[in-house]
Amino acid sequence: MTTSDGVWLNDNPFHFSLPILLFQLTVIFVVCKLTHAVLRRLGQPLIISQIMAGIIVGPDMLSRNLKFQYLIYEPQSYEQLNIVGIFGCIMYFFVVGVKADLGLIPKVGKKPVAIALFCTLLPVVSVYITATALRHKIPPRFTDTQLLLRVTSQWCLTSYAVLSAVLSELNLLSSELGRLAMSTTLIADFLHLLAASCINTYVLSVNIGSPLRGLEALSCLAALVVIIMFVLRPLVLWLIRRTPEGALLDEASFVAVLLMAFVCALLAGIIGYDVFTGPFFFGLVLPGGAPLGATLVERMDRMVMGLFLPVAIVQAGTRMRMLLLTDTLRWGLFELFLVICVVSKFLGVILPCLYCKMPHRHTVSLALMMTTKGIYEIVAATQWQDDRILCDEEYTITLLTVLVFGGGTAPMVKYLYRPEDRYVPYKRRTLQHAKPGDELRVLACIYEQDNVHTALALLQASGHSQDSPIYVYVLHLHHLIGRTDAVLHPHKRRNEPSSSVAALSQSDHIVNAFRQFEQQHSDGVWVLPYICISPYNTMHDDVCSLALDKKVTLVILPFHKNVKADGSIIFVNPAVQSVNVNVLRYAPCSVAILVDHGISDCGKLLQHVAVYFLGGADDREALAYGSRMAKRAAIRLTVVRFLPPKVWREEGQEEKMDDKMLTQFQHEMVDGKHVVYREKVVQDGEGTVAVIRQTSAEFNLLIVGRRKGKDSPLTTGMSMWSEYPELGIIGDLLAATDFGGRVSTLVVQQQVMEMGAEAQGADSPKSPSTGRGRGRQVAPEAQV
Repeated sequence: MTTSDGVWLNDNPFHFSLPILLFQLTVIFVVCKLTHAVLRRLGQPLIISQIMAGIIVGPDMLSRNLKFQYLIYEPQSYEQLNIVGIFGCIMYFFVVGVKADLGLIPKVGKKPVAIALFCTLLPVVSVYITATALRHKIPPRFTDTQLLLRVTSQWCLTSYAVLSAVLSELNLLSSELGRLAMSTTLIADFLHLLAASCINTYVLSVNIGSPLRGLEALSCLAALVVIIMFVLRPLVLWLIRRTPEGALLDEASFVAVLLMAFVCALLAGIIGYDVFTGPFFFGLVLPGGAPLGATLVERMDRMVMGLFLPVAIVQAGTRMRMLLLTDTLRWGLFELFLVICVVSKFLGVILPCLYCKMPHRHTVSLALMMTTKGIYEIVAATQWQDDRILCDEEYTITLLTVLVFGGGTAPMVKYLYRPEDRYVPYKRRTLQHAKPGDELRVLACIYEQDNVHTALALLQASGHSQDSPIYVYVLHLHHLIGRTDAVLHPHKRRNEPSSSVAALSQSDHIVNAFRQFEQQHSDGVWVLPYICISPYNTMHDDVCSLALDKKVTLVILPFHKNVKADGSIIFVNPAVQSVNVNVLRYAPCSVAILVDHGISDCGKLLQHVAVYFLGGADDREALAYGSRMAKRAAIRLTVVRFLPPKVWREEGQEEKMDDKMLTQFQHEMVDGKHVVYREKVVQDGEGTVAVIRQTSAEFNLLIVGRRKGKDSPLTTGMSMWSEYPELGIIGDLLAATDFGGRVSTLVVQQQVMEMGAEAQGADSPKSPSTGRGRGRQVAPEAQV
């Protein structure tokens, strides 16, 4: 019976299949959440927490209670739970396939291909050499060709689904090493698919005794590929073309795509392959991103990842029998083969990397990424147990090995590899330290079209000439959704794959505006547009990487909140604030955050600029930028220096550098009309606010230093009301909507050179320390 009439009619709900299924799902969900709440603090991936939840629910712990065991393992409901788990895996592999980008394969070089070949073939060869050498000392079962072929061919694989999940949790999808690992894994998956087809053909030929039947099975796989490529894929592309630009798939189209994925699973199961093979390959040939990938993420990701997939992982964990591990020789031999597979794969990654002279830390990190284990190995082990290839002891030791390698590699990669460590160059890249005739390299980051006019107004005011040109690298930042591969490449005026049509359409408008600006100022402005499609939590990596590669002096970021001329407030995605904070933290040059209070609406040019100078490296950088504006553009500049009373003044190193720069500024530039210098003596933060409130309304743009963590009597009491730490105390005050004058503000932070804990162990010479802070050790490839 499916449903109960309830306890009031003397029915026991747990004698019916639906209440038991709901109880099982509730227990799995609760235990998974509690387990991950503990293990995530140890750096463990979600899937490791789910396996541990299965062990907790399993017969070695909670299910030792017979009543609880009956509810979890009641025979008639156990199959229902198993089907729910298989359904979750089918949808998971389909979604992962859609998010993958086959376009990576033609673009890869020799390195990913070499790594994929070595790390796929070396484990198989090593296992067979070991089995042959020990054939007289181990049971005949462990020298069986079919067993070794099936186990090693799947265990030596790094699944794209596993690696993408691990890198996503570690925020390394858009890193240089993450891109290399993803492209290598994609190539290895195709090699494995070809090898698995040959192995299945061989196994069928041996078991049935007819080579013809094996070839028939291989022909069926080829027919499935033809159906997917030439029947189902064109149908999905037609549904995508019918979808309006920027919209999600409609309900009918979405259901049709899901039904096609189920048909692929059915056909794969009928011809003798895993039911996950068909949906995964079907997803691979479909375009990710918008609208298909975005629709799947919006409507399915939480349900699949949050409920259905954990059922499969937890159920795999409940199958483990820790108390059966008594025959050390039996499970020890099987574990030997598993370890040989992993170690050989590790060496298969190391050897090509050493030949290519990759840094040692990067080499080891990549090898750890490629040897991680997860959902693919768990599903494979479950199938081996169902097919009686593995006994309960061997199944248990297989999942324990997944726990060790899956739970051990992620924290080690997080410790060894930090992309941010390469962003500190040996040379100072600041406006203050630039020579008078140097070109100005600016990276203008754009989140949306509203940021364009503000950025152009600032660039117009920055001044340019043939002797001192401005190179503007325009980077359109677009949130990655429905894909696992981040994109950072120059913008091209051509039709791109449908996975990024919406992003490129908006990019075209943005780039056209900068192209027109370049044409209007052809005597000293060069524009080079780029597009970045990346998750918000790793978007700063793309910004800093481009700034480092192009030797940029200043990165300009839009503030995540804009105030229009009519007083209305426009909020960009709140995640943009996190991107700005991370860029400030890791940028290899100076950074400026532009707070727009109406420039983009009016389209007006900046005519009167003020620099509020309180002291410190950031304020000196702000003064250097203001000085450039006054020298090279028709800008009136006013510098207001805030000073404490004489009895409070200190004579430290920073104060001497401030006095020296201001003295030079007064001597070379101040004329009382075009460039004005003022000094204001204030005793506390209240006096500073009063001066700013009184003077700010007469300017078009205010330039201030960020002054992070710099205490001063001039700002006493102001930090209590700080709302946006990325702007500093003064910038936060000027960005507040309730402040008296609504003037656009540019908050400047000079390039930071500080010691990184992870960089201390790098195999590289120390970076020289210049200016503020200490230089940190940087890997050789970070040199500029």
